[in-house]
Amino acid sequence: MKYESPYQEQYNRVFRLKKELERYAIASSENFEIALDKFTSFFIQCYHLRDWIINSGYSKRKIDKFIEANTYLSICKDLANRQKHQKITRYKPVNFVDFGFGITTPITRYYDYVRKQERFGIDIWEFKTPIDVIKFAEGCLSSWDDILQSLQ
Repeated sequence: MKYESPYQEQYNRVFRLKKELERYAIASSENFEIALDKFTSFFIQCYHLRDWIINSGYSKRKIDKFIEANTYLSICKDLANRQKHQKITRYKPVNFVDFGFGITTPITRYYDYVRKQERFGIDIWEFKTPIDVIKFAEGCLSSWDDILQSLQ
């Protein structure tokens, strides 16, 4: 398939990966490890859409400023870098808590009283309660849409 801009290949990949996440939204002991792998893979690919956009000719400075100012993408950045490198050493994460137990992702299980089911969430101190992983992924994608629109 031919794309107008190189970043569109990665953009489409990230949307496909997000659809895949929906299969793992409901938490169970049987799907915990595979779900964790799917979620962390999504966040790595999602954050690295940044590189694809920059390599498509857009301003690195503008994109990085947007990421820093955006809660979803700044956390996505921390999740991706922590998972990929095990430790974040090149910058100080703003929202990401270092649990100190060798845990590279704050993805956890929580009970959703509205849906009446156990789900996967991201336990970030800023939210004061786990935020549903699917809702968080949607926030990341929506944030990328915002920046791409602003670049046009």
